[in-house]
Amino acid sequence: MPLYLVRHGQTDWNKEKRFQSRTDIPLNATGLAQATAVRDELRQRGVEFSAARTTPLGRAQKTAEIILEGTGLSATVEPDFIELEFGGFEGRLEAELREEFGERFTAWRRSEYTEVPPAGGESIISGAERVRSALFALKPLAAKGNVLIVAHQAVNMAMKVALSGRSDIPTAATYRQNNDEVDVWDMDRGERIEVFKVAYTE
Repeated sequence: MPLYLVRHGQTDWNKEKRFQSRTDIPLNATGLAQATAVRDELRQRGVEFSAARTTPLGRAQKTAEIILEGTGLSATVEPDFIELEFGGFEGRLEAELREEFGERFTAWRRSEYTEVPPAGGESIISGAERVRSALFALKPLAAKGNVLIVAHQAVNMAMKVALSGRSDIPTAATYRQNNDEVDVWDMDRGERIEVFKVAYTE
């Protein structure tokens, strides 16, 4: 059965294009609407979950709580699924970093997170190694029913690297995920089945 990989709803820092990394920023009104829309779309599709995981950060936990509302299932916190570490980029605006680091920042952006940030931290390749054990431990559960993971942009990309075994830049670019998108993966084959975007109103 499929793995549903969800990015948390929008926060004010997402809206500002400010690197969050592990800073615990809550969902804003748009983010709450996006999480509700994901829940409603999954219910409309008849998707039920037998297991769910989320990260230690509140924005992901709140998104998971909304998605699972009324199901009797709650998401277990998996520490290894916390967002990637972005070193000195954390809490800073992309525009500021582009001005300070110049071409180094631009080149890193072009790498689609496959390289370590200029100010230190993790890449999606090292992140894939970090998440691998906890992610693959879900395979037996996925064989019995649908599994939900609610996490973050970069660590979700790292999970897709771990699942697919591919980390080339063109492929990594396809692993980006908006706050209103859901990725569906076949864990056994390491292939993406579907990506869908939800419609929401604030």
